[in-house]
Amino acid sequence: MAFPPQHALDRLIEAQASGRLAHAYLLCGPRGSGKHDVIERLAARILGADDVRKHPDFHHAEPESKSRRILIEQIRRLEHALRSKPAIGPRKVAVIREADRLQPQAANAFLKTLEEPPAGSHIFLTSSSPDALLETIVSRCIIVQIQAGIAQPPGEAGEELLAALEALIAKPGSPTRAAFSLARTFLDVLGRERERIREEAAEALKAEQTHYKQSTDGAWLEEREEQLKALSEAAALRTRAELMQTLSGWFADLLRVQHGSVAAFERPVVRAQAAATNPKSTLRRIAALEETASALDRNIQEALAIEAGFLKLFTIPA
Repeated sequence: MAFPPQHALDRLIEAQASGRLAHAYLLCGPRGSGKHDVIERLAARILGADDVRKHPDFHHAEPESKSRRILIEQIRRLEHALRSKPAIGPRKVAVIREADRLQPQAANAFLKTLEEPPAGSHIFLTSSSPDALLETIVSRCIIVQIQAGIAQPPGEAGEELLAALEALIAKPGSPTRAAFSLARTFLDVLGRERERIREEAAEALKAEQTHYKQSTDGAWLEEREEQLKALSEAAALRTRAELMQTLSGWFADLLRVQHGSVAAFERPVVRAQAAATNPKSTLRRIAALEETASALDRNIQEALAIEAGFLKLFTIPA
């Protein structure tokens, strides 16, 4: 049975409050279902943290930037962190996002930790494709199915991107010029978000340096720096995927209006374009954006994939 995100979080909080929280959970749900938010909010309660990502007893592994796989080196760092003494309290939390992206060696290496989790640790895995996980991993976790979440309005970066898209659609001109204009905006927005993520990671490391220097021999600080670097790269990729999803969501709303349904977000340009665009063209544009997202996941050169994808987007006849 799949639970809404808040319902799933409430049940996990109940288990934590009564001392029944298990050592390992697998949260499954489609992209955008809110499963990662459920884990971070629960981890904040477990660790007593306001910002769990900056807590030294919160450890995290995600697909790395180039391979889009979770490597055995990441798992070894995670295991080392779990088996070390907690930095602050009695508990540690480890999260493996997109666990179906574990390399086979990394998945096999992590089995022992799942079989014999260190005392005081809680491990959470997430996946949109649990069938791709090793059965031996799935069998060692309590599975929590998360329903697709309610669409969230775009943030500041997403709004800037949508404003550029709507300006180009409202005043159609050269498809090539429009494609390169939107690609430039996309890359500019993404570049600023990457810089913000790097600055946040640097601030987190600086805040932890005093503690680590007093309680370790210095090697752990280096490992933490590498961990934060990997997390920053993963966060940037997640932001890129969210920006692509923002564009797809705009066209999905257009398709909903064209079929007499209710748009997730009320935007005047969507309404104006609904009658002027063939629904089949809208479907093809959504497919073009999905192809672009897939090309980025395959590590095709970023700017090239975006420019080529947006060129296809704007050359589809209305």
